[in-house]
Amino acid sequence: MHTLTRRDAWLRLTLLPAILLLIAALVAGCFDPLSRAGSRDPDPNHIVVGSGGVLESQIIGQIYIDALEANGFTVENQLNSGTRERYLPALRSGDIDLVPDYIGNLMQYLASTAPGLTEDRIAEYSALTSLEDIEQALPSVEGDDLLTYTPAPGSNSDSVTVTQKSADKWNLRSIEDLARVSQTEKVSFMANSEFATREVGVPGLERNYGLKVDFRPNNDSGGQATINELTSGRVTAADIYTTTPAITTEDLVVLDDPKHNFPANNIVPVLAKSKDSPKLRAVLDAVSSKLTVEELRNLNELVSGKEKLEVEDAAKRWVEAQNLNKALGS
Repeated sequence: MHTLTRRDAWLRLTLLPAILLLIAALVAGCFDPLSRAGSRDPDPNHIVVGSGGVLESQIIGQIYIDALEANGFTVENQLNSGTRERYLPALRSGDIDLVPDYIGNLMQYLASTAPGLTEDRIAEYSALTSLEDIEQALPSVEGDDLLTYTPAPGSNSDSVTVTQKSADKWNLRSIEDLARVSQTEKVSFMANSEFATREVGVPGLERNYGLKVDFRPNNDSGGQATINELTSGRVTAADIYTTTPAITTEDLVVLDDPKHNFPANNIVPVLAKSKDSPKLRAVLDAVSSKLTVEELRNLNELVSGKEKLEVEDAAKRWVEAQNLNKALGS
């Protein structure tokens, strides 16, 4: 029969707790915060805030957190909750209570997943582009468990963007103006390759405005490479998302889209209907009212520009500047 020596006993006493701690750490590292289906706290003043993975969505989620805490809510941070295919089911199941979203993309997702809709009705809802039409139709696809509050004026949408030099040269204010130019001048246009065939891409611009373009694909989603091509004059126009900081810093001009070729993508709070309260609505409406496209560009610049602030620091600075760091009415 084997007898433990003092050294064996010491090793067991020393190593076993360390091994257990390591196992606990590994388990914690694998823990999914969005795996607590049905755990929603019925207290309307306790809010779990999630967000999409993109930085802009995380910044807005952090702004929600800061403003809610300033108004006496107990808030749990579950930002960076994944894609819409992940965080909306989590919102329905009780893992999170509130997320910022983009109203046009939200409409298309909910229409495609709503039970009982015919293909024609899904196509009808998915084709809506104006903010007014999307707002009006959204309750029809939200179901009994979701609710949206007032959208912000700021929209992160596709665009036809030109340089200030081009805008001055041809007196460009809207896509209609550029379409006029395209009848006699070559208008080169850069965007992701799928823009060539998307309904709201090249086909939509020609159908709605008569805009004829020499299409130049570049799959950086309106990033720096596309911006460089635009500012250098190698392309006439480009699809730059409207909350991109370079629109301001590079002196670019987003042309008006009066025929709503591009779907509105205004920031909108989406929440579990069971968490709805006049107090929650008041706080989020106050936040949304200040989220203009210019403010969204500024927020994105704070995080991705020269200062490279953390999401928490950028949100805190903005909330303080907007006087949202204290209770409403105080």
